[in-house]
Amino acid sequence: MLTGGVGGLSDTLMRFVLQFGVGLAIGLGGGWISAKMLRWLDLAPGLYSLLALALGFCIFGATSAIGGSGFLAIYLTGLMIGNQPGRHLTHILPVHDGLAWLSQIGLFLVLGMLVTPSEMIDYAVPSVILGVALILVARPLAVLASLLPFFNFRWRELCFISWVGLRGAVPIVLAIFPVISGVENSALYFNVAFFVVLISLLLQGSTLARFAHWMRVALPESTTPDRRGQLGVLPENDYEMFVYKVENESLDDVPIRLLRLPSGTLISAIFRQHAMLHPKGSTRLRLEDVICLIGRTGDLPSLNRLFNGESKLKRERAFFGTFSLDGEALMQDVANAYGLTLSPGEQEMTLGEFVALRVGGHPVVGDDVDWHGFHWVVSEMEGNRVTRVGLRLYH
Repeated sequence: MLTGGVGGLSDTLMRFVLQFGVGLAIGLGGGWISAKMLRWLDLAPGLYSLLALALGFCIFGATSAIGGSGFLAIYLTGLMIGNQPGRHLTHILPVHDGLAWLSQIGLFLVLGMLVTPSEMIDYAVPSVILGVALILVARPLAVLASLLPFFNFRWRELCFISWVGLRGAVPIVLAIFPVISGVENSALYFNVAFFVVLISLLLQGSTLARFAHWMRVALPESTTPDRRGQLGVLPENDYEMFVYKVENESLDDVPIRLLRLPSGTLISAIFRQHAMLHPKGSTRLRLEDVICLIGRTGDLPSLNRLFNGESKLKRERAFFGTFSLDGEALMQDVANAYGLTLSPGEQEMTLGEFVALRVGGHPVVGDDVDWHGFHWVVSEMEGNRVTRVGLRLYH
């Protein structure tokens, strides 16, 4: 469009439909075939990542050759491959993670070669004006127009979303396209985009964590495995190895037979002072021990709670509440237990359904409802279903 290669509105719409239609069709179809192929084939570990990369290049090239959006196609292909469980992901993800870092390094090297500081000074004043207008006016209005009519976000959540601006290399990369295409005033587009992203990065990026706390949308830090990896034994719902460091003081000197582990979870090894111990039921844990467990992804919430340190546990209780209720509990039973009043339509609901309805129908962990003097906080979810609700008695 910038170079005049597209005609009127009808040509623009046709090009849009062609790009996205072909990209969507080939991306989903090619991604589905690629995911099934990678899962079905039994290859040497080093070949899975090469095959995934080759399939991605083929899909990108074929889509671009027939006029579709290769970027959309390759994104959907990666989405399909990454969400197809199997042993192939164990070999693909580490290699592609390294390739992603290499791509970022090359990207910023190219950006540094294209930027001319003396030219940026010439565009400083209009760039600052544009950046401030985007941060304070354009993005908040766009967020309100796109989210407020369709989702029941609260104002503090909308304010936080509005504060998340243009950060990273993607906007700058998009501004490179006019330079590559030889568009008139391409230097203006690139330098202004670079300057605006730099302003957003320095102003919004540096204050994002603090702003999240101000808006009360930041979740407390919780324990996660230090390392985890699939065993590659089963094609679906495979077992994983979870590695934790014992930091919870309540676990010190506790025999492992008394640990409330999820059903099917097994302690495979304990490391203490660089020596491996063979765990028995009478083996007692010590602080700073490293413990290796074999389990499934569904066991993680229970394991994280078990190995949560005292300080993290206190922060979680301050956020989610001291008491925790089952999301499947009937509201009638909850109301009887706490002396609450329900409307006729709410009596047959479960607690999870009630909280989901009150937050707008799209709950996430950390959402809370102020009702009858209590804060009902979503503490655990399974898919789109609320499974645990915390009860916080104070602000």
